[in-house]
Amino acid sequence: MNVERDYFWFRLFKTRDIGTKSLIEIDKILEKKNRTAEISSWSHSDLLMQYPELAEFFSKISEEDENAVREEYEELKSNSVEIIYPSHPDIPPNSLEIAPILFLKGKRTLLASNGVAIVGSRNVSDTGICVAGKIAAELANEALNVVSGYAKGVDSKAHLGALAAEGTTTIVLPYGIKELRQKKALKEFDWRRDVLAVSQFAPGAKWLARNAMVRNNLICALSKAVVVIESGPERDAKGKMSGTFNTAQTALRMKLPLFVINPECFDNPPIGNANLIDLGGERLNPDGAAKTISERIFAAQTELSPGKKQDSHVQLEFL
Repeated sequence: MNVERDYFWFRLFKTRDIGTKSLIEIDKILEKKNRTAEISSWSHSDLLMQYPELAEFFSKISEEDENAVREEYEELKSNSVEIIYPSHPDIPPNSLEIAPILFLKGKRTLLASNGVAIVGSRNVSDTGICVAGKIAAELANEALNVVSGYAKGVDSKAHLGALAAEGTTTIVLPYGIKELRQKKALKEFDWRRDVLAVSQFAPGAKWLARNAMVRNNLICALSKAVVVIESGPERDAKGKMSGTFNTAQTALRMKLPLFVINPECFDNPPIGNANLIDLGGERLNPDGAAKTISERIFAAQTELSPGKKQDSHVQLEFL
């Protein structure tokens, strides 16, 4: 993978007023007429001459902060952070319009794995914790990668359950990749071999509630199915939206299989679980859950699926 191509997209990502929609538009401009495969090395001026449509975007790039951006880029690379961008061969197709730039640490091949998201309340019941760990371990035994959001409660138990069963897990962060810290319970495992951490946010971004909600879309985009362990209602008494409920709604919009643990399994049946089943989620009992999920995923894969975007092999430099 050409280093300057990584930097090209990182430089755009760090440019003020160039957001997700602009990055997607730039990618489409570069790929039009399928000519980008022939490009070997382009200067800033050469690129604009060939693609004048990019002038609007490139006019926003300031030379004054070039050194700072380059320094941050070099820091990321020295810390084994990989950058995935629209024309990258490993960009997950479902994530392109959600998060065209991804920052990774760990086992990159898990991006293309059969991932199953396990989500649930931070203030989960003891029953919910047990169910989350059990299903995560059984999914690992079915050769499925467990995806979750690294929060306390269900998320952390899902990651731990998969790793303890000698499986793999993807951590989808609600903050920047430079803010990643290994939780005590997970330190004993081989992160390079069995863990992938993914962030869509600026590398130094701190935790924000709104980012946690945005992150839920990426959890779904990296998964073939979503399992809700325990959810509150869509909004609580104060009007605050449930992140778990929001993730489940996203799964339904993306037409992903949504499995919801049977509310009757709990001493106090979660109202969100019942509501999500009414909305189209499939009622799931913990016993045999992983087998049910696995069969659904592998059956779906027998159908024709869209192919990956071709790698454009663009090598671009800012001069």
